[in-house]
Amino acid sequence: MPPPVRAHVDHAIRHLLRPDEVDGWSFRWTRDDDDPDTRSLVVDVVAAGEPYMGYLYQENAMCPVAEALDVFTDGLEDFISESRFAWGQRRELTDRPWHRG
Repeated sequence: MPPPVRAHVDHAIRHLLRPDEVDGWSFRWTRDDDDPDTRSLVVDVVAAGEPYMGYLYQENAMCPVAEALDVFTDGLEDFISESRFAWGQRRELTDRPWHRG
């Protein structure tokens, strides 16, 4: 995983979740059931015992890295607001360093 992407994912997790909520997170590759030749990079996050899997990248997709990071971050924000540990809370990451020049 390129260091800037890892740093941006870490930034999103650290700013959206409190330290006591983060049980861990990691990257992994998965295969698409419909197209086993295509792999997707996902981020597995466990927060307060609840798992979240966010897609970050799909091989052969023409998605810019910044857009993929936005999709991951938006999904994490939604997961948090629907979780048992932060039900109804609206946590937003307004500082998205991957958009800085």
